[in-house]
Amino acid sequence: MTIHVAIVEDQKQIRDGLKSMIDSLADFFCSGAFENAEDLIKNYKHLDVQVVLMDIGLPGISGIECVERLKGLRPEVHFLMCTNLDEDDKIYDALCAGATGYVLKSISKADLAEAIRQIQAGGSPMSPTVARKIVNSFSGKQKNTKLVNSLTDKEREVLNYLSKGYPYKIIADKMSVGIGAVRFHIRNIYDKLHVHSRADAINKVFPKTLA
Repeated sequence: MTIHVAIVEDQKQIRDGLKSMIDSLADFFCSGAFENAEDLIKNYKHLDVQVVLMDIGLPGISGIECVERLKGLRPEVHFLMCTNLDEDDKIYDALCAGATGYVLKSISKADLAEAIRQIQAGGSPMSPTVARKIVNSFSGKQKNTKLVNSLTDKEREVLNYLSKGYPYKIIADKMSVGIGAVRFHIRNIYDKLHVHSRADAINKVFPKTLA
């Protein structure tokens, strides 16, 4: 069965290289090679495509925003992010937007072709470094859960108010206690979470981590 693949990549040399790779394989067909997300969006409704190779750092609309706009229109189409970016927030945002896989441009052509086949067959291909980040995020969440469980109900309540940006006085008013009590709870929170600031406490318990 032929897999119809579209490419969205702003660098011509890379785009042409990806197209050549697709064209060279008997089980692939290149449905289109676009230099920006806007061109894909314009053609998407009538484009015969099953897998989209999507860069993230595009001029204009980003690859992640493009996936977010298009995924719901045709849920059967798979988006495989192909990028140099391996930051946690990019991976998180891409997967939340609807991407099915995430590989780095350093991937070999053979492995990229196999990733396309995997994604069409129902898999979720990831470059090793990306997969490791995802695994580590689960471990981090388990550790954070243990830390949160060490807090008392009052301390969790204070931490929740801190995460919403409330100043100490407002927190005290909402909890019907004095500011001294709030400061006491915050000191305990810092000690239990092994942090030294409001921002560190919030980031440790409410991180933007991979899901």
